[in-house]
Amino acid sequence: MFEVNWATVVNWLMPPVLRTAFNLNLLTAFLSPFQALYNQFKIYRDANIYTLNHNSQVCYLQGALNDAFDVDQRRIRIDDAGGENVTLLNIDTDEQPLMIDDDGTGYFITHNDSAYNGGSWDFIVVIPYVMSSSELYRLKALVNYYKLAGKRYDVIVG
Repeated sequence: MFEVNWATVVNWLMPPVLRTAFNLNLLTAFLSPFQALYNQFKIYRDANIYTLNHNSQVCYLQGALNDAFDVDQRRIRIDDAGGENVTLLNIDTDEQPLMIDDDGTGYFITHNDSAYNGGSWDFIVVIPYVMSSSELYRLKALVNYYKLAGKRYDVIVG
């Protein structure tokens, strides 16, 4: 519906007597700003249609995130959060996880931070790799745009 062939429009609107190569090229040159504006309109329209086709449902949100950040392998996923009963091995090391020593005397934490809060997150966005801070801000902005108001989430690398 929004496809316009500008060469055909120029040819149709020109009277047959005046259809010379010079006149057709002159009118095509005059219409080039309108063509550029029309192309910007089409890009804007396609972006709005894409935005309207996605909402806060998990499948659409996951699709939008994968379209923006992981087009080829589509590894970004959204998981449920909360409700996990986490058993801490050493309460003193909550802030700084320790690795197991060779002799097995050290402690370690096996869960991510989202599991510790006992369900304070509504969902978790699992990304396959560590993103730069600008990409992470972009990802959070995209999730904030599509998520329902009042829903809380966490982004983890998994």
